[in-house]
Amino acid sequence: MMSLQAIRQLSDEQAKKAARKHKVPYVIADMMEVDNFPPFPFPNIGSYEPKGWEKTETDFFVDKTGGSHDDEPALSLNQFKAALRGYVSENPGHGFAITEEGEFQCYVTAFKKA
Repeated sequence: MMSLQAIRQLSDEQAKKAARKHKVPYVIADMMEVDNFPPFPFPNIGSYEPKGWEKTETDFFVDKTGGSHDDEPALSLNQFKAALRGYVSENPGHGFAITEEGEFQCYVTAFKKA
């Protein structure tokens, strides 16, 4: 299991890489895309906030292994897909990126155009 310090260090490293590569949140163009997850198309940008985008207050704590159950703290794959469908239907054009990642879970954050 990764320590909180290791997760933060990884997030900072990802932010630097994302900034160099000018990564931006991934916008889901069609709900059928969600049916094909995983793998997730979301870039890992750590704490980086891309120019022209701003974080919303919406974060999804997701089990990235695909092997979780619905009664666990992190969203299972099916729960995450349902949450994404609902969010995107109410917020078209918002993008998503991984902002924190551990061994088994990650935070997927919603962004809107600034």
